[in-house]
Amino acid sequence: MLNAATNLKKTGFKIIVFLIICFAYEYQKPILTTVEATDYAVLCLNVPPKELGIKAVDINFDDITLKKLSIDTKSGFFNQYTNKRDLSITLKTINGEEPTVKINAYNGKCIEVTGPLN
Repeated sequence: MLNAATNLKKTGFKIIVFLIICFAYEYQKPILTTVEATDYAVLCLNVPPKELGIKAVDINFDDITLKKLSIDTKSGFFNQYTNKRDLSITLKTINGEEPTVKINAYNGKCIEVTGPLN
């Protein structure tokens, strides 16, 4: 009887440690680098997702410069509790246009495009 209780305590402890490690990883998950974020932003403008409802814009990497990159906290209880982030990337084109592309900070998925190209 005592042995079964000890095994149950060990198993419970292992589960709690596993959950803490998973939560810590999810909370501290690495975000994209500046170069990767810029690449995903240009890709989003060149091949936008259909759900955004915008036309593709032919932009070369040589024709753009990064004007501003900001890390935004996602709203919502779960997103704030697990420290989820978005990246807002403002690019300056050779024509002087400044589109802002909002992407997921972890996988580069295009969320929104605003600015003169939209």
